Amino acid sequence: MIRHARVLAADILVLRTIVFLTITMLAPAAVRAQESQQPPPFTVPNPPTPGTQNAPGQQPVPAQQQPNASPDAPLPQPDRTTVDRRDLEPLSVQSPAPAQPSASLQHAATDTTRPQAESPSPLNTRILSFFAPYRAPDVPELSMKSPLGIDGLVREGKLYLSLHDAIVLALENNLDVEISRYNLLLADTDLTRAQGGGDLRGLDYTIQQTPPGVGEATSPLLITATTGNSSSTNAAVTDLSQVTQTGSSAQQNLSQNGTSQYSPGPAVPLYDPTLLGEAGYLRRSDQTSLVNTGTGSMTPPNSLGFVNAGLDYQQGFSTGTQLEAYIDNSAQVLYATASQYDPFHAPTVSVTLTQPLLRGFGRNLNLRFIRIARLDQKISRLLFEQQLLETIYGVSRLYYDLVSLGENIDVKQESLAAAQKLFDDDKSQVDQGTLAPVELTRAQALLSSSRLDLIQAQGEYRQQEVILREQLLRRLGDPVTNFASIIPTDRIVVPEAPTALDIAALTQNALANRPDLAQAALQIKADEISTRAARNNVKPQLNIYANVQSRGSTIVPYETLGSPGTGAVVAPLGLTQGATALSTIYQGGVQLNMPLRNRIAQADAVRDAIQLRQAQGRSTKLQNDIRQQIENAAIAVENAHQAYAAAVESRDYQQQLLQAEIDKFAVGASTNFMIVQDEAYLAQARSTEVAARSDWMKAQLSLQRALGSLLEANNIVLENAIREQVQ
Repeated sequence: MIRHARVLAADILVLRTIVFLTITMLAPAAVRAQESQQPPPFTVPNPPTPGTQNAPGQQPVPAQQQPNASPDAPLPQPDRTTVDRRDLEPLSVQSPAPAQPSASLQHAATDTTRPQAESPSPLNTRILSFFAPYRAPDVPELSMKSPLGIDGLVREGKLYLSLHDAIVLALENNLDVEISRYNLLLADTDLTRAQGGGDLRGLDYTIQQTPPGVGEATSPLLITATTGNSSSTNAAVTDLSQVTQTGSSAQQNLSQNGTSQYSPGPAVPLYDPTLLGEAGYLRRSDQTSLVNTGTGSMTPPNSLGFVNAGLDYQQGFSTGTQLEAYIDNSAQVLYATASQYDPFHAPTVSVTLTQPLLRGFGRNLNLRFIRIARLDQKISRLLFEQQLLETIYGVSRLYYDLVSLGENIDVKQESLAAAQKLFDDDKSQVDQGTLAPVELTRAQALLSSSRLDLIQAQGEYRQQEVILREQLLRRLGDPVTNFASIIPTDRIVVPEAPTALDIAALTQNALANRPDLAQAALQIKADEISTRAARNNVKPQLNIYANVQSRGSTIVPYETLGSPGTGAVVAPLGLTQGATALSTIYQGGVQLNMPLRNRIAQADAVRDAIQLRQAQGRSTKLQNDIRQQIENAAIAVENAHQAYAAAVESRDYQQQLLQAEIDKFAVGASTNFMIVQDEAYLAQARSTEVAARSDWMKAQLSLQRALGSLLEANNIVLENAIREQVQ
């Protein structure tokens, strides 16, 4: 029994050995057959072999990485570190409470740092000197200075650039950032205008996005040769003229109100005191034909010439109260019973105090433009931070695309060198008569295709340089910035293991750190203030007034309080009109202005309320978009890491297959056609590896952009960026 068991075990061992050897022999053929039916996945290039010349200005590609993943690895299962999104619950129907802005975001909104080089001369509105309020402030010319510190980066006509250097140059010199820097100053002018009793002229909510560059235009990135061809010797020519379209940038408008404007609401008080003066010469004859001198004799009438003058003072207060006082001599000179040679001995003085009771009443209402202007100051800083985020994100993408395009040049050079070696070997064999001439033609076709691939890769690299250069310099053509090419010094390094992502925590961080969401909430607050003003404007105009006149008999005319926000005042009628009887007058009363149907004010109130609901809807949609962006970015990071792992393995397999074909060809077991095909497949696999590595980096950047953490990730301080002193 024991002997039979041993025989059976030996038979099983032999059978297993035969099965293993059979699978081993058939595996390369099966892989090759599969590769001929499906194009290989995207990959990244191998480092240049010793003796291979890199592209002009390029540095060697780092050593190949072997991530701990497999192309056919199963989807991550739910545990403490990963999330299977197939098991995620749908979003709650009820909207969660909005996250409060983080402490850093609140500090960014309230900090008072202002640009230095762009700031105008002080707005001197206080009466420190008589003429100070009447001098127009000077705004410095737009600076076109050469970027500081770039001299140390240019060597032998080439700009050696790290990612941090590129970001620093962009934040100090990029014109999109500079335009956004001026927006901070616009918000200051609106506050000054509101403090004087004017309305607001608004902010620019436009955010300029960086051009996508060449890497965005070619999708999938860098795959420009032999894709989809069963015979991998025919190159696909890329239309390089399309690259010029990638130099244009897009705009994003962060206004929550669209193109609609809120109604102006009730007139605001004139907080800046205003003086109105009038003076002129008047000549009149006496009122009688003859003047009795008291001695029984009559004297001829005499003409009288004098100066008539008047001065009016107006000022409004936050409660809606308006004070108006004027003094003039017209009543005494024009209507006196006898001519006076001193018309100023008894001038007319009038003081009127008016207080609204319904429309235009209350500090909250009348200070609304000042409150909105202070909110706009915070919004302008958050808009500037958002512009910084977009610029850092765009420049980082352009930089890493340049890195990948440079690595792709190295790959194409390797492929060209391999094709050249194959052609030389085949030519030697054809000369010796050991190889058919048609095989030499096949190798020559591969050589031409590889040369064309290299030309296209170099052209894309140069196009990317042009696009990146514009983002780093304020003025193209400056002799100081005259460098021939850009050499990126950083490289993309993909970690071996993927980073665990907690989507719920990332979402909360994004809702607390996104400046676009924070400024949207501030816009809603400003819209609520405007909506309350529109509701107040529906009320009738009911004012009480009190008036005192020293010499006169005029009734206080009905006047509209304040101004529509332009600062214009109305001269009182009594300033140039006198009274037929000169008396001391005390008067008070009520003024009423009540439109009977009031349809205009009603329509404005309803429209403003509707616009507020629209703005709230847009703000909620922005929150939903942020949540979606976080999930999509997290998925993209995980997929990009797995795709990179698959690309690395695919490149390894292609190298093994090529080496196997070369070994088989040496013993006459393969053909030159198979070697040419595997050479082309390996070149494609290496370019795919470059693309996969670039896609992983772009996914990381997209996640940081969605989180609003690009400033912290690149050690950028907002205050330094405002002052153009980025370290």
